[in-house]
Amino acid sequence: MKQRIYLTLCLIALVSLFCSTIASLSLYMSFHNQDKQEDLQSHCNDLAVAAAEIERLGGDVLGFLQDAADPSVRITLIRSDGFVVWDSKADSSRMENHSDRPEVRQAMNQRMGQDNRRSLTIDQDTYYCALRFGEEDLVLRLGRNQTNVISTFQQILPLDLVSCLILFFVCAFFSDQATNRIVEPMLEAVNQMDNLDPADFYDELTPFINTIRQQNDTIRAQLDSIRQDRDTITLILMNMQEGLVMLSREKRILTVNNSALAMLRRSDQQLEGENLLQLTDDSALIQSVEQALEGQSVSGYLLQDDSDRIYQYFSNPVYGSESRTEISGVILFLMDVTEQQRAQKSREEFSANVSHELKTPLTSISGFAELMASGMASSSDDVKMFSGLIRKESSRLLSLIDDIIRLSRIEANMEQLQEEVELLSLSQEECEHLLPAADQKGIRIVCDGEAAFVRGNRTMLREVVYNLCENAVKYNKNEGSVHVCIHKTEDTVVLSVKDTGIGIPKEHHDRIFERFYRVDKSRSKETGGTGLGLSIVKHIVQAHGGSLTIDSEPGQGSCICAIFPLSETERNDLN
Repeated sequence: MKQRIYLTLCLIALVSLFCSTIASLSLYMSFHNQDKQEDLQSHCNDLAVAAAEIERLGGDVLGFLQDAADPSVRITLIRSDGFVVWDSKADSSRMENHSDRPEVRQAMNQRMGQDNRRSLTIDQDTYYCALRFGEEDLVLRLGRNQTNVISTFQQILPLDLVSCLILFFVCAFFSDQATNRIVEPMLEAVNQMDNLDPADFYDELTPFINTIRQQNDTIRAQLDSIRQDRDTITLILMNMQEGLVMLSREKRILTVNNSALAMLRRSDQQLEGENLLQLTDDSALIQSVEQALEGQSVSGYLLQDDSDRIYQYFSNPVYGSESRTEISGVILFLMDVTEQQRAQKSREEFSANVSHELKTPLTSISGFAELMASGMASSSDDVKMFSGLIRKESSRLLSLIDDIIRLSRIEANMEQLQEEVELLSLSQEECEHLLPAADQKGIRIVCDGEAAFVRGNRTMLREVVYNLCENAVKYNKNEGSVHVCIHKTEDTVVLSVKDTGIGIPKEHHDRIFERFYRVDKSRSKETGGTGLGLSIVKHIVQAHGGSLTIDSEPGQGSCICAIFPLSETERNDLN
């Protein structure tokens, strides 16, 4: 804008100087010509008056004119019939009749005549002034060459051009000053738009400034909104558990969140603008991106040799237009599916184990029933024996089904945690229920400790105590003991069940809480276990926000601890 104003002012100055110069030169030339013509007319009149006086006195008029000849003026004496008597610039004998010359005709008719034309005799632009005088009506004509006038102006022109050039530079300087004076307040307004007082600015630009202020406020509000949206999106992307990578068509990284860096084992560094190879060298992942750039949606699993984690990736093309013809980039989405895969594997193992566990008693029942139906067991003793076996296997089958249903309910959170349960009294009640089974083996059960409250479901917690104590009795030695203890720490309640039983090797510690897992399958059949007791205990404890620990060695007995968080009541009492 500043340059445009400056150039406009300079152009105006240049055009003004050009026009004024042309006008002044034209006026000067016009006045100069008029002055020269008047001077020539006066000179012609003086010569004519003098020649008429000489003629009246009988003197030599021609000699007088020859003596009065001026090199810059052409003098011609013409008779009334147009015959040239004498000419100061040409041979009169060779000159044609001048009666048809305009100035001569005017002089004959009006005593004085004048004309501007190109002379055929001397081939120059000439101004003529003619005057009739004397008794013989002679015509005295004076002519002045116009070329002399033009040469005079040619001498003046360089001086005039130099003056114009100086004036132009002066105008250019003042144009620059004027431009600065015009533009500086506007530039100041740009830098201080919010604090500008309209009284300090041009009145003509007040509506413009007000409009700019409104637009600035709108743009500022929109930018703030965009920044907030961007920060929110960035915060979500950076903290989401799933990995997200956005790539350009050239496989340059546009965005990568922290989860993706962790899954692909890259440090938290600036990878924006880098090639995909800086993020991963997995061939399957890179190939999926290339396929996505061709318009395909690809998914697969990312397996790392030195990690037990399983990641599923999805590579999808991003189209740059609604017509979905041009692909502008790729979105790479990664999910940690380790737990889902483990759960799927666990479900498959559970289905296989359930099928096996259900098949065993059903096979026995079917076999015994077939023997009885075929008549092979015809005696009352045989029928009684086989009926007892069928009843035993049916009870085992019902117990197994009941445990499976209970475990499914726990996993589905069908039983709500809703009350404060005092764990010591509950444990003492369950120990009393197991006294008959313990007395058969001569096992002594002791339950002591301190009263402690746990927030949870009484029935589920009762089942935890019962299963742990039942296992402690079932797998204990004759004349052994079971010690149940409740004690509190700063923020937990610990239920420990210690026995003097056969013990569990360390290699089995991590698996004894799995469904249907048995350390000694032959002994489990003797005791009638389903293999789901400790698995039920594990799920109930986890549902209550707790954890399990085991300390056991073969022949040294076992100690299993269920650790629960303190209830709100206990925390308030401690505080």
